[in-house]
Amino acid sequence: MNLTQKRKEERNRIIETSRKVFKKYGYRKATMNDIAKASGKAKSSVYYYFKSKDEVYNSVIFFEAEKYRNKVLDAVGKINKPEKQLKAYILIRLQTDKIYSNFYNSMNHFSENSKFVRRLKRIYDNEEFRIFSNILKNGVEAGYFEIYDIKYAAVGIVTAMRGLETVLLHQFENPEIENKIDNILKIILYGIVKR
Repeated sequence: MNLTQKRKEERNRIIETSRKVFKKYGYRKATMNDIAKASGKAKSSVYYYFKSKDEVYNSVIFFEAEKYRNKVLDAVGKINKPEKQLKAYILIRLQTDKIYSNFYNSMNHFSENSKFVRRLKRIYDNEEFRIFSNILKNGVEAGYFEIYDIKYAAVGIVTAMRGLETVLLHQFENPEIENKIDNILKIILYGIVKR
């Protein structure tokens, strides 16, 4: 293993440790001392890899965002039916709130680090709308959905899901959560009008 590879691995270990520190203390209260202590390193060693707490935090958020994106694409890619893809996506989002808490919190609460977070949020939003648009487009092409404007349908569903997340997140451990998501998806996909 060469020196560059060792540095990259060490930097990744600090990022992984920092995820726990930011999750425990939050962005504002976490310090470089906390990160160094949790990493088992001197503070100067952490500064060797990162110029500031902001840079560590940005690296943590980017790391979690990439993990989240890959997890979503993997889950959705394994399923053929569009409505089941939507369900898988919702379940992944609910898990993400707990697993990738720094990423989730940065998306919902701008920190002092807001320029980076706003840029990441824009990228994340565009990616989310793209994924949903593809699911809906594939559903239309396969005859599952009848949608006149896929872009606005994607915006509507994503917006509805974001509003529902706060309610569903508190019930994620409930064994009935999948049934509740199925019922919510029926309303989103078929409406409430009696047929």
